[in-house]
Amino acid sequence: MRSSLVLVLLPLALLAACNRTSEAPAAAAPATVAAPATVEEAPSGTVAAAPVGVSDAPAPGEHTTFDAKGFAGTFGDAKSAVTFTADGAYSMTSESVAAKAPDTGTWTLEPDAHHIRLDPNAKAEEDRVYELVNNDELHAADGQVLRRTTQ
Repeated sequence: MRSSLVLVLLPLALLAACNRTSEAPAAAAPATVAAPATVEEAPSGTVAAAPVGVSDAPAPGEHTTFDAKGFAGTFGDAKSAVTFTADGAYSMTSESVAAKAPDTGTWTLEPDAHHIRLDPNAKAEEDRVYELVNNDELHAADGQVLRRTTQ
């Protein structure tokens, strides 16, 4: 008797499962869109002096109007010479290091766009910062003036 009951109920269960309603599914709720973000302008005022130490400046010519290719070249005075490349590398020779290999490292344009920072590869040495007077002249804080040399 049980087996006949199962045989009768099984097709009914299958028919009930396959029976589809003609109702359309409910429409999905519309997505909400956030209001556009607003950006506040920075307050105008005095600009803090550039900190001495590690620079947050972009690479030469990156995100600025500074022409790194136009700036690249050799600058020097009677005691030293610095060669800048457009890719941000430099090589410095001076009388004090004439017996050893030239100092090398990377250079960046400071955020104020008026100073060049030399970051030596030898981390025992401190960074040097030069004021960019124009594309042909640099001034150091100690009074040293480097001018573009012709080769």
